[in-house]
Amino acid sequence: MKFFVLKSLALAAALAGQAHAAVITVTPADMSASPALNAWYLTNLRSTQNGYTSTTAAGITASAPRSGNGSVAMSLTDGSGKADFAYYWGFVGGRTLGTLDALSYDWYRNSGAGAPAHLQPALRLAYDTDGDSRTTTDRGYLVWEQVYNGGGMVTGQWNSSNIVDGNFWQRQTSPGNTVEDYSTTLAEWMNGPRPAGPADQLSAATAITGIEFGIGSGWNGSFGGFVDNVGFGFGNQKTVFNFETAPAAAAVPEPGSTLLFALGLAGFGATRLRRRS
Repeated sequence: MKFFVLKSLALAAALAGQAHAAVITVTPADMSASPALNAWYLTNLRSTQNGYTSTTAAGITASAPRSGNGSVAMSLTDGSGKADFAYYWGFVGGRTLGTLDALSYDWYRNSGAGAPAHLQPALRLAYDTDGDSRTTTDRGYLVWEQVYNGGGMVTGQWNSSNIVDGNFWQRQTSPGNTVEDYSTTLAEWMNGPRPAGPADQLSAATAITGIEFGIGSGWNGSFGGFVDNVGFGFGNQKTVFNFETAPAAAAVPEPGSTLLFALGLAGFGATRLRRRS
């Protein structure tokens, strides 16, 4: 009995030490109508540029559910279109490039899409180089795209991309430079070797202030696809956003919690048997 209890406690401690993702359901009712902290919102919805017109759409639908009853659908019919989903938390202590340890999302590209074969919804991290909210000319995005991470786009099915170790290029918001270096990892942006020239020289103290995913901005042709289960983590605290058309009917216990509960029952039963003997 003593061995069983000690073994159970050791297993429980090991499970408790693991990082469990907080899964947050996002429905159309949860979307903000305008930019706001700690809320998803649709931004940069664009249908015309340089005389061209696109039918652009983005929203949570049930067209291609990933892990539940919905996902974010994104489409455009011309390269003038653009659409982004954004979530910003601002300057939060502990959320820096040096503590970022998880970044992932699921995406889907329709079969037979009219856009070039290398296009898919991109994911962007918003940064502030020095981590100081009082300075505003050192901000931009680190952008991940499959084409710069091995290509091999699979259409007509869901792709799960764990991208924290991938290659990111840099887009500065002020003065607006695009650093066309497509083989730099987050670790290299932080520690070097970094791209030369106008690139923001990021560090472990660089604040990560938000996350975006989107389509368009210079694309050619038409495109249709989906995004779901957008996740990020800092210091083993991970959050995953699951986009759904409606809230889930009932919460399902995490496997770890169920196992701990079962171990507790087993230990209780073994204790009763011990007392009876």
